[in-house]
Amino acid sequence: MYFNKQKLLHIVLLILTSYSLPTLSATPNTLSTPLFQNKFFPLSTDESLLCITSEHGFLAIPELKKTIEFYENNNPPELRKHAVAVLIDHSNPDHLEDLQDYQEDCSESASVDLCILENYWDSNEAALTALALFYDTKTIIKHGENYKARRFTIDHLRVFEKAIRKIPPFMRKKISKAKPLRNLDKVIKDLDTNVQELIQDAFPEDFATSIWSDNTHPLTFVPGIGFRSQVVAQVYNGQNLIIFTVKAFDKAKDGRLYRDIDLKYLVDFRIPIIVHEIAHTIDNFHFWNGNDELYFFYRYRKMSNDNHTVKLILDAKLALWPSKWFEAFEYLWEVNDGRYDGQIQEKLAELVAQYILIPERLKQSTPEGYAWLRDEVFKNIEYRGYDSCSNPIVEPLTWWQHAIAKVLGI
Repeated sequence: MYFNKQKLLHIVLLILTSYSLPTLSATPNTLSTPLFQNKFFPLSTDESLLCITSEHGFLAIPELKKTIEFYENNNPPELRKHAVAVLIDHSNPDHLEDLQDYQEDCSESASVDLCILENYWDSNEAALTALALFYDTKTIIKHGENYKARRFTIDHLRVFEKAIRKIPPFMRKKISKAKPLRNLDKVIKDLDTNVQELIQDAFPEDFATSIWSDNTHPLTFVPGIGFRSQVVAQVYNGQNLIIFTVKAFDKAKDGRLYRDIDLKYLVDFRIPIIVHEIAHTIDNFHFWNGNDELYFFYRYRKMSNDNHTVKLILDAKLALWPSKWFEAFEYLWEVNDGRYDGQIQEKLAELVAQYILIPERLKQSTPEGYAWLRDEVFKNIEYRGYDSCSNPIVEPLTWWQHAIAKVLGI
């Protein structure tokens, strides 16, 4: 390992968390620019990021460099070193061996840290995108701890960038709040011994190394392997970590053939998958008040298990996707007439995704649910979705495409 992880982590926590606070009055020599301003990756409420293929709509390299320069010019020179350390943090021996090699290969580089990140991603653009997204949106995108799992590429970073911009910054800020466990022992000291043991057993093993000193954990995307072959992405209760099974995820990329629903996507339909998964983290943290140490134990509240919102969610009628998205899952008992009506956590995630991506249809199918999302969840932010695209987003397969897809098992 080419750095002292514990020492570096301590420095990272001290430096990065201070940047997330408002800039204090200071002399020009000590003035710093706060991180995570969502200045270069602002909220997109129109259809412009939806109606295009995967080859368009993302920030170009000059814009990525401008983003990085904005934050680095008025901050200590160590900022890049610490940020890159966060973006390549691994404990797997194979990853550590690679990082050691990168360190040696980059020893003569003008920017050792950027060189290491470029080697890590095998791409200059991917390295710049990962760093710019971290500086501006407090999102961490990196390889999975499973060294052999299929990895993200620049193509994935580009679609993540577009999907992140569909989520309001105030939501992203809320879902970066971590489990509030710093004073846990003090809070539970008067509880029954058995209850104390139960709570302590639930204490996350990685808390000391993954939770920042301001009790935040940035939204993190990693590739992994689903517990079932059909799993596309996973979010675990109370966490803001999204794990993507890359091969399954990429089946929704533009140009792919879908013989089971006889369609071909003309736009990058991975965006709805990402938005749906981020919606799970929004569900997890919507009621989080920022100071209840036991919130994630027996007082844990989500929108999808709150007494009041459960009824709203159950009563809401999901719209039909213009891509016939649900028809791919008709074998599930929860899908009826192309509408998901099963687990409430999944229905809530779909409601949020539809509010962002097909609001015109959702407003018609469930006006009460739409109004609740607009007023209580999105704070009056409204969107234009796929139905506003000037060109179609899907087309039926030709008989030849269908025959090829069937033979290839796509």
